[in-house]
Amino acid sequence: MGIAILMSVYRGDNPEHFERAMRSISGEQTRKPDQMVLVLDGPVGAELLRVIELVQREIGGLLRLVPLETNQGLGSALDAGLRECNQELVARMDADDIAFPERLERQEQFLNEHYGIDLVGSGAQEIDEAGVEGARRRVPEAHEELLAMLWTNPFIHSSVMFRRERILSAGGYDPNLRRRQDYELWFRAAENGLRFGNIDEPLVKYRFDRNTHKKQPVALAWEQAMIGFRGSKRLRLEWWKQIGCFVPFVRALLPAWAQHGLYKALGRIDPRRGR
Repeated sequence: MGIAILMSVYRGDNPEHFERAMRSISGEQTRKPDQMVLVLDGPVGAELLRVIELVQREIGGLLRLVPLETNQGLGSALDAGLRECNQELVARMDADDIAFPERLERQEQFLNEHYGIDLVGSGAQEIDEAGVEGARRRVPEAHEELLAMLWTNPFIHSSVMFRRERILSAGGYDPNLRRRQDYELWFRAAENGLRFGNIDEPLVKYRFDRNTHKKQPVALAWEQAMIGFRGSKRLRLEWWKQIGCFVPFVRALLPAWAQHGLYKALGRIDPRRGR
């Protein structure tokens, strides 16, 4: 089976982090990708273009650029990119994370051995802005457990590999969502009968620190809560799980320092929380 990498970059991304992310997935994998689809979510600026040109010279025709005229948000960018992928398997990658060298090999092997699974994620090693390692994020593995915990979003998006046709059959990414497009997609995938898995070992380094909460404005937190509430209701998850989807909204009402503290305190119910 062929593997396509699906990434998006926008002018706010850190060029140094972006270059490290690109090299980790394009040149350091034990199983090389067959295609890389990179969506330019609006004009990206000279420094990011320099990185793209460097990688393009190294991997040539494997890199497919999908430029968007204006910044449209991650949902629209990933929807456009997914439709340009021409391989059976698609691996998501973010512009500031780092893939472990064996990531693609391990996930392809997993999907080959578990043909009934349509999507597989992994655990992650948290790193901060400087690359210093923090907690390890562990994840539930079995489909039934993941389905029961879908309200918590038990996948690290930049670690996910999925069968392209199966995700497209569920409708793909919603282009109307600037953020939280993955959370919404997992609910639709579940409704369409897709089966999930995780590998509980770190296959990506996930950039996260207390500044991450600054990316969660109140309006976005409310949108996330409603995605979770509606999705959980459609899947007929327990009432307390439906109500629990509003916890991130309540957290977003707090000052940044308190948000980070509450996030750590709620680690017991977050299946992706480092421990």
